[in-house]
Amino acid sequence: MTIRPCAALLLLALAPAAARAQKTPVPVPDAPPPPEYGQPAPVPVRSFGWAGGSLVLALPTGEFKNYVHAGGGLNFFGALKLVPDGTLSLRLDGTFLIYGLETRTVPLGTGPLSLVDVDVQTSNIILGLYVGPQLTVPHGAVRPYANAGIGVSGFFTGSSVSGTDNGESFASSTNFSDGTFAVRAGGGVWIQAFRGRRPVSIDIGAQYVWNGRVSYLREGSITFSDIAGNPEYHPIRSETHLWLIYVGVSASLVPKAP
Repeated sequence: MTIRPCAALLLLALAPAAARAQKTPVPVPDAPPPPEYGQPAPVPVRSFGWAGGSLVLALPTGEFKNYVHAGGGLNFFGALKLVPDGTLSLRLDGTFLIYGLETRTVPLGTGPLSLVDVDVQTSNIILGLYVGPQLTVPHGAVRPYANAGIGVSGFFTGSSVSGTDNGESFASSTNFSDGTFAVRAGGGVWIQAFRGRRPVSIDIGAQYVWNGRVSYLREGSITFSDIAGNPEYHPIRSETHLWLIYVGVSASLVPKAP
């Protein structure tokens, strides 16, 4: 037998062993796990609107400025998206403002009751409810918006009684009230402060409210000049336009997690 046929036979004999060696995987320490194919990517949670609240500074303008200096209170809002990205939404605002506050200390009554003093606190309040569209820049950490609404503004003056050493009221009454149709418009900016599943933003803005003519009381509009000490009301009737300057927070409304 020649050398060449012997070499060929040797190669044929070693081929199965070489094939088995190639198929045997070599373990790699700390190898990352293989990717899991076919798993769906997480679906981002989409909000269906926003809600929030703000501290409000109320600044009267025009005729109203001649009788009232300033006020303050709270504003709460909710907005539902009318288009998926939130460019257009329907917004509802509720506003509570105090523009006058007086406290008188008087006897509780006559006879033995005159030995007990009580505090009578009189508050001048504006309650507003407005609804209308809002346009919002849909993306970004800083998102300007503009909105407008129509609604009503109610002007109320009420008094409550509490003990001089106890701040809790035990009696109250509405002294005077009136209302008017109102239009409100303005804008602001949402500055993202927290991302997460329910993003939260700082809300800074201003609104102008056209309230029309209405009768209302202010500080000093209730006097007690007659002998019997009965109250006398001196209402003012004027336009009651004002600026609302506010700072607060706005949070996205998202569906509950399953």
